[in-house]
Amino acid sequence: MISKKKKLVLFLPHRADPTRGEMFSADLLPLELLQIASGPVADGYDVVLIDAMIEPDYLAKVLEACDGALLFASSCILGYQVYDGYVVAKAVKERYPDLPVIWGGWFPSVTPQMWLEAGVADAVGIGQGELTFREVVQAIDHGTKLDDVAGLALWRDGRLHYTAHRVVVGFDEFEPVPWHLLEYEKYAELQTKPTRLKVRHRFPLPGHWTPTNPPRGFSYFSSFGCPEPCTFCCSPLVTGRRWKAIPGRQLAEDVAELQQRFRFDVLRFQDANFGVHEKRTKEFCQGLVDLKVPIHWNGTIEIETIMRYKEETLDLLQASKCHLLWLGAEAGTKEMQERIKKHITIENIPLAIGKLARRNIVPGTFWIIGYPGETPESMRATLRQAALVKHEYPIAGSEVYPFRPIPGTEDYDAAIRLGYVPPKDFYEWGKCFEYKYNAHNTPLPEDVRETWRLYNNTAAIYDKHVQEGPEWMRNALSKAAGWRLKSGRYRFPVEQKLFDLYVRATGQTQPGAADYQPAVDA
Repeated sequence: MISKKKKLVLFLPHRADPTRGEMFSADLLPLELLQIASGPVADGYDVVLIDAMIEPDYLAKVLEACDGALLFASSCILGYQVYDGYVVAKAVKERYPDLPVIWGGWFPSVTPQMWLEAGVADAVGIGQGELTFREVVQAIDHGTKLDDVAGLALWRDGRLHYTAHRVVVGFDEFEPVPWHLLEYEKYAELQTKPTRLKVRHRFPLPGHWTPTNPPRGFSYFSSFGCPEPCTFCCSPLVTGRRWKAIPGRQLAEDVAELQQRFRFDVLRFQDANFGVHEKRTKEFCQGLVDLKVPIHWNGTIEIETIMRYKEETLDLLQASKCHLLWLGAEAGTKEMQERIKKHITIENIPLAIGKLARRNIVPGTFWIIGYPGETPESMRATLRQAALVKHEYPIAGSEVYPFRPIPGTEDYDAAIRLGYVPPKDFYEWGKCFEYKYNAHNTPLPEDVRETWRLYNNTAAIYDKHVQEGPEWMRNALSKAAGWRLKSGRYRFPVEQKLFDLYVRATGQTQPGAADYQPAVDA
């Protein structure tokens, strides 16, 4: 324990560019910062946690907090967080050139040289960060070398240097999460007050909740890593395909305690792959039932995992008020499934979705088109599979996204070999998440791109969660959209034009925004 509290400043950048009139769903809490703060808080350090989502003037607050601090640390994933975090870290370095700046998170873990070479990081944590960050804090405080801390990328003699590898460990190795640092009511207010901002990553509302009567949402990490070898994901590199999780019964008890403390209605697990272990899932669900925890919950699971689960386990999912599970279907042909190492049996995709839909659990299904080397025929097959799933199970999400090359993946390297030119700076990397605005970065054939566009509009109109407009109009437009999904014919989309006219006439369009501009030289 330190004799006098020394200050650590932890910052989470904006997930979405606010100049677009967008925000991410405010149930996405700064879990990554809370996790790494656990060790230093237990050691007696004073942690200042600043999340751009709930702090309008976050840059000024960060700079003020860094005065007299021991270090500044941040974390990000691919998307706008990359650029926003860079802007803030650069400002910190300019104001406090001797203050150590530490970065972590999925994107810095696979691109550490970018951060170190730009001078906005003194060290980058690779992968699981709780123990690494605790040791970094202690090393900086005691004046010892970071070279002796495992799990870091450093800049030495003008080149990248990695310290000793740090193995993935279980949650029992960590100190308790310091929930007292979380200003939860600020997130709850963002969730429940009316806004004209477009909210991204908002899940379908369960139970009696409606857009005008929204629930209080909460999020939680219950596991780390993923055992899957997918070629488009950086998890195999970052986690070594290791998966560590909080035991099921303990997780249910933790959730029950947190619900009593924060009074949330819906829980979102931000795990990469929640449902790996059937026994754990079963114990967790039974725990929620036994403890009568008054929430709905959602998480991630694999298609083949659902097919392996016993019917009684799936029944427990429903009994525990699981209302949504995110599924990665990824591709619509056997050949592409093998190519991306997902190995999902195509016939199992609608079967697994049906198992959930029959229990009134929303299957939030994702597909990808435009993998490196993928043929137009394969892309069309995926769009066709997505449409058939959506038509058969209106409750299901069946979202199709263009392939996005992510550093640290097999498919990123394949895309480079085929001529893909990656972003050159933080500003461009910050735009990579914007499918809507930058879909041209994925080399889709024009006919496939147009089918993809029309499919997205059709699926949205068919979606049974849509509540805009009078019921008779929704039913009529949905029936027309359903015919298109079933037949695969998207020409002359009259119902899309009518719905667009209705949205415009009733003033339901989202506020527009110009493309964001760099606040500093990138």
